[in-house]
Amino acid sequence: MSEDFLKDPLALFSVKGKTAIVTGATGALGAIAAKTLAAAGANVVITANNAEGLKKIAAECVKLGGKAEVVAKRPSSEANCDAIVQAAVDKFGSVDILVVDTSHGHNQGVLDAVKLIKDRHGDQVDIIAGNVATGAATDALLDAGADAVKAGI
Repeated sequence: MSEDFLKDPLALFSVKGKTAIVTGATGALGAIAAKTLAAAGANVVITANNAEGLKKIAAECVKLGGKAEVVAKRPSSEANCDAIVQAAVDKFGSVDILVVDTSHGHNQGVLDAVKLIKDRHGDQVDIIAGNVATGAATDALLDAGADAVKAGI
């Protein structure tokens, strides 16, 4: 095994040039996730129902040095999930990261969305879901297919 990665171990964690979809991007935590990923060099595809709010977040992402695409949809149906992923692929060529952001990650709608996305596109993306505050909520998101869970209060 080559140990070239030891020359720059932080590159293992880089999102530069990766494409991230951030759902719930007009909420406080979703907006922070989108802006943080953009500032770190990721292309971001931001989604929510609020098109005007998304445009503002996209402008902030671009100002931070990232590239942004707006999709005014929620991942609430197979058609919406497909449209969101397709928009990302059309704009940036692939999807590497998916952030399902909500203020209450332990509800059936979020669990269903994570499961749907994982079933339809899990071979294409790693899913980060949350926000949760309990072990049971973490377990539920992992059981639904999340690859990582965002915890906090």
